[in-house]
Amino acid sequence: MGVWGTGIFSDDLAADTRDALTDFIAEGLTTEEATQRLLAESADVLSDEDDSIVFWLAVAATQWKLGRLTESARDKAVQIIDSGAELRRWEDAGTAEINRRKKHLAKLREKLLGTQPKLRKLKRREKSSTDFQAGDIAVFHLDDRTAVRFCVLQIWGDRGGSYADICLLGLDHGQPRKIRALSLSDTLGPHYTMVDHEPADTVTLLCRGVRLPARTGETFAAWHTIPIRGHACRWSDFPEALRTVLPKLGWS
Repeated sequence: MGVWGTGIFSDDLAADTRDALTDFIAEGLTTEEATQRLLAESADVLSDEDDSIVFWLAVAATQWKLGRLTESARDKAVQIIDSGAELRRWEDAGTAEINRRKKHLAKLREKLLGTQPKLRKLKRREKSSTDFQAGDIAVFHLDDRTAVRFCVLQIWGDRGGSYADICLLGLDHGQPRKIRALSLSDTLGPHYTMVDHEPADTVTLLCRGVRLPARTGETFAAWHTIPIRGHACRWSDFPEALRTVLPKLGWS
């Protein structure tokens, strides 16, 4: 888990807790039911003193923001803030960071003990999905003249759904080519994480079950030093991303 700031949600665990609780409520659970489900799924987090503190502050802050603050979450968070226990996590930080964290905690305490916002209606989040598998080779048809081959390196997921990590392999000229394995050098093109379902009208699956390079320290080091890199991208935005990157790669 990472921490990138002093805000209540500037922390992977806090952000994940917020997103999970919000999703559960959007799926139709009451605040109490959603919180109980979150507790049941967070045994490892709650067994760690520091993580438990982050968890309860995030739960209370999320409930308040949604207009659904429960007495139990409010009391737990206020007790944590008043005890000073949360600031132990910041002992190795500089004075400026500690003071900023104190301000965020004081602001949260004031909110929790004040008037909460009106109850917010939540819409169920549309989740990302994919039919790809790791080891797939496919073609994206950019237009009538240009098509780009790519491989699927990994399928992974979180509460937002499932995603395909892909790597550009080169232009596709329509010649049939049976690919059994890809070397590390084959996978040093730009990588993209595709954040929604692949479109049937512009993507063609060529083959499945291609052997990929093992995920070793060498592999990750090479992937992290690719000169022209990709990014997280929706398929609807992929044509623009390709038109930007293809000239840089010299693919024409």
